[in-house]
Amino acid sequence: MEILILGAGRMSQGLVYDFLKNEGIRKIHIADRDPAALRAMQGRFDDPRLTPHHMAADDLKALAPLVKRVRGMVSAVPYDYNVALTELAIENGTHMVDLGGNNSVVQQQLHMNEQARTADVAVIPDCGLAPGMVSVIAAYGIDQLARADEVNIRVGGLPVNPQTPLNYKLVFSVHGLINEYIEPAVILRNGHRAIVDSMEGLEALSFPRPFQNLEAFYTSGGTSTLPDTFEGQINHLDYKTIRYPGHAALMKAMMQLGFTDGQREIDLDGKKVSARQAFEALLDAGLHYESDDVVLIRVTVKGRKEGSDKTLVYEAVEYGDPRAGLTAMMRTTAFPVAITLQMILDGKINDRGVLKQELSVPGWEYMWELKKRDIDIRES
Repeated sequence: MEILILGAGRMSQGLVYDFLKNEGIRKIHIADRDPAALRAMQGRFDDPRLTPHHMAADDLKALAPLVKRVRGMVSAVPYDYNVALTELAIENGTHMVDLGGNNSVVQQQLHMNEQARTADVAVIPDCGLAPGMVSVIAAYGIDQLARADEVNIRVGGLPVNPQTPLNYKLVFSVHGLINEYIEPAVILRNGHRAIVDSMEGLEALSFPRPFQNLEAFYTSGGTSTLPDTFEGQINHLDYKTIRYPGHAALMKAMMQLGFTDGQREIDLDGKKVSARQAFEALLDAGLHYESDDVVLIRVTVKGRKEGSDKTLVYEAVEYGDPRAGLTAMMRTTAFPVAITLQMILDGKINDRGVLKQELSVPGWEYMWELKKRDIDIRES
């Protein structure tokens, strides 16, 4: 069996690490426009099963023969490419998963459901951490109750030793981070879909030591397709991102000053760039520093079972793996993507079409696969 990874960035390192443990995968093709990134990937893993390809994710003509050759592919490039890549996967009869992160992109992919089903292809968007893993955990919790009334999802990737006024370090793409902060969030309120502003809904929360003083607020993308799936069935469902206290206030101030405005042009030594481009470059330079990262996860499902009120809490505090050279965010984002694709390829997911993972990914087996990778989701 051969598979393809598009993109040779940080999350792809976690994907390669996981896929190389599967003896049934005899070749892992990895494509990227940056030759240095491909060389770095080869140097890190030094495995003959890893085959680099110097090509861009938007060069669909060059990619087509490679996509046709493999059984499954992962899009680990920015979500802007995923609609075209979904079309390419369907045309070539290849299963596909992606890291996703944008609601409108996912809706466009869902419109291709019939084409994918006719082609006997499974496409599952939004398969990383959040969106991704937490959707499957939420659905698993909902299934444990006779009736679920409320679902609260709280997730954050944080530095263990925070620095800078933002008390944050980049653990994934700065472009994706800004999108989460500026685009609207979708929740369920009174049983119906509702749109709320990101960076609002600020609340305090606590995790086990040393993460006892934290804040959380709405951000976009984290609920993925959950509001559509459970509208009319669950009264309230929301997603919030976890940060250290004060982060939201500082970011909101910079947003109000226009730092994230993609339409506002500024002149830098004769070169026109948007305010957002300049801000992203500054964040990218300033939010990389030495500190291990941690990922905090809490999914709370409230409802009724056996005639009584019941609350289920699924919680994890996940660190990186220095021996494997993987950060916490790599582990908790890449491993779920790898699990989902391998479930399709192994026949554990038999549905075809553009699928919602909360309906198609078997929850118990998924939780077991996480546990095998030392991602410990504790249920209480």
